[in-house]
Amino acid sequence: MHRRSWEELPTALRHAVEAGTGPVLRTEAPSAGRNSTFAAFLHTADGTVFVKGVPDYDRLVTVHEHEIQINTRLRDAVDDAPRLLWVVHSEGWLLAGYETVPGEHADLTPGSPDIPAVVDALSHLAQQLTPSPAAGASPLRKRYARLAGWQWLADNNADQLDAWEIQHLDRLIQFDHKVPSSLLGDALVHGDIHQLNLLVYGDQVRLIDWAWSRTGPPWVDVALLVARLIGEGHEPAEAEHLVSGTWGMQHASATPDAITAFAATLYGQWRRLAVEYPSPHREVAVRGARRWIQHRLSSG
Repeated sequence: MHRRSWEELPTALRHAVEAGTGPVLRTEAPSAGRNSTFAAFLHTADGTVFVKGVPDYDRLVTVHEHEIQINTRLRDAVDDAPRLLWVVHSEGWLLAGYETVPGEHADLTPGSPDIPAVVDALSHLAQQLTPSPAAGASPLRKRYARLAGWQWLADNNADQLDAWEIQHLDRLIQFDHKVPSSLLGDALVHGDIHQLNLLVYGDQVRLIDWAWSRTGPPWVDVALLVARLIGEGHEPAEAEHLVSGTWGMQHASATPDAITAFAATLYGQWRRLAVEYPSPHREVAVRGARRWIQHRLSSG
């Protein structure tokens, strides 16, 4: 995606933004992010605001609309998400201004001092967001059913399956069929847990970018963290132990069968995305999910 600069935006759109922020003195590009045609920190005399958005014709406009709706509800529900400050819809563009969150991307490698704070933050958020404060948010199970990867891989890219995947393919496909019932729940889950969305500032962790949030069981976000921890070098049993005491994993819905079905479908989803949309940034996620489901199937 070609990222537009501030100067490339329509003049009337920039004036509409500055009507709320004051004159923009300088801009700064973010170090991460792939889903916005425009994203920048706007520095003004009154402070800094993070702004992102897309043209109305962009296929991701609905994703941005969803994030705006979710953040409107989060504003009153939790303290750990960036505040939505304003929305400008003008000149064929949708832009949203968010509170600037200080901090560095979380380090999830073994021994990192960030990990306990990340685990605690996700546990606290799960409790705060059960039940979901965002009425009408789409169920997570629909997304996982739509992106289920194993049958798709078997039908379209069987030559890319390795020996372990072929050996377990029937069972993996069965997990894809089972996972929607495992993802029933009324919690609001972030759904996109990785280092770039976790900002650590001292002992505080803020979770940003709620564009992929859905409703589901309250253990989903820490389950996603498990796969990321494994991808960063943790042993699967160790990663599971790190999140075992969280509020979500103590919930009645966090059964061993549900977690295993989720791990299998997560691996299949990420394998499918890596085949459909190859990118180096997917490698760690795929590796972590693979080791996780292999561990659960070998020890189950």
